[in-house]
Amino acid sequence: MKHIYLKSFIALIVTFLISIDVYGQWPDIPLLNIETVNGEMPTYTVIYAPEGCSGVSITDNEYVPGRMTVTLKGEILYDSKEYAKGESGMRIKRRGNSTGAYMNQHPYKIKLSKKYDLLERGDKSFKHKEWVLLSMYTWNVKMTNQESNILNVAGSIVSKIVHQEWTPEFEFVNVMINGEYQGMYYLMESVDSGEKRVVLDDTGFFIEDDTFWWNEAVYFKTNHQNTNVGYTYKYPDDDDVTDSIQNVIQQYMNEFESVLYANGDLSPYIDYESFAKWILIHDILGTDDAAGCNRFLYKYDFNKSNPYSSKLKMGPVWDFDSTFRSEDWSTIHTTDSWFYYSLLFKRDDFIKTYVNLWKQIRPTILEDLQNGLNNFLEKYNNVFDESMKLHQTKYPDEGKETLSFQVNEVLEKLIQRITTLDVLMTQYGYSNNINKLYNNTYLIDIVDLQGNSVKTIDFHHLMPGIYIFRYNDGTNKKVRILN
Repeated sequence: MKHIYLKSFIALIVTFLISIDVYGQWPDIPLLNIETVNGEMPTYTVIYAPEGCSGVSITDNEYVPGRMTVTLKGEILYDSKEYAKGESGMRIKRRGNSTGAYMNQHPYKIKLSKKYDLLERGDKSFKHKEWVLLSMYTWNVKMTNQESNILNVAGSIVSKIVHQEWTPEFEFVNVMINGEYQGMYYLMESVDSGEKRVVLDDTGFFIEDDTFWWNEAVYFKTNHQNTNVGYTYKYPDDDDVTDSIQNVIQQYMNEFESVLYANGDLSPYIDYESFAKWILIHDILGTDDAAGCNRFLYKYDFNKSNPYSSKLKMGPVWDFDSTFRSEDWSTIHTTDSWFYYSLLFKRDDFIKTYVNLWKQIRPTILEDLQNGLNNFLEKYNNVFDESMKLHQTKYPDEGKETLSFQVNEVLEKLIQRITTLDVLMTQYGYSNNINKLYNNTYLIDIVDLQGNSVKTIDFHHLMPGIYIFRYNDGTNKKVRILN
């Protein structure tokens, strides 16, 4: 045991000294270093769906204990110390389904022995044990080179604009495991219950309409669920789900579904605004994923004497691989049988909530998108590209475009999506006077400072500079296109 501790201590000192000596060669983003006990790497086994189900996932992905440090410019920001169950250290395992099985850059889940805010936000309420490392690469046929590194960023920005109750935060990090460079990652809050995440009472529940239910030990199905999916648990933990607890939750979900399918009064059961926000985010992003788009639902509490004391909510949004792949509504908006939205959009009360939400955010959404992406670019512009060069030493076919290029491409596509939604919203009976009913403005032209229209030019082909965005209501805005 002393030999193991000495080895880990030496590895920590070596990493620290290297980071001090050559931190100028490391990009100025945090360096996350993990040394596992005995150098054991997290392993997994690929598993395929049984007959009648769908998907590819992983199993036998057990946690491996170890020590983790986070440094920046040679300064130690965090040290988990040596692993001691429940006292110090951390554990790491492979995560994901198809991404876990096939991604060259392996995604991981990290579980700290003691709560800590790895994003260093200066507020103890952000401390948590559960964190994830997500791959930088996203395959997407709609993007240049059929890849992107920032679709998670776009999803996060849109989620905040729509005022989703909780949007997981992230930071870019470089990762070393057992002395080997693993690339640049998203270090992100995991989808879990807890303070500053999905807030629940002890009696509440947090579930997922899960395509990969067949790979979980505990699940349940409802009467109207697609046969390919089942409900799995985020809270309570599987070990805490007794038959009694499961029966109560299953009964509540079946009761809600029965009212939905009978076109009854849903107001005691679901928070319309929460459901509307979730689907509007996907509609703005144009996601093309009905089966696996991470449909999370939660209820703050469950009191048997008053089961309607809180309402069922949707969120958070997660997994943006299919962003921009739909040129209409998001696929789940209209897909029958996979989830509840095709029925919700046949209800006037839900449509009214959805349209009113669009009306609230529409006047400033273009400016909000521009500001969100510009702030992100300002924070990461130079360091991202520098770090991506390091990342390419391990993954040479990834990150071919600069961050500025990617930001402009995403902004262009988001502007196209807003224009598309302006038209699609007329399907809900507001086509006669959309400007009046929605207080709606939409982009009609982009001109340079010489007055030349450049609307037909892709954003990433525009020269850096100031442009005038002209809207249908006669207003103009100056917008700065960066390098």
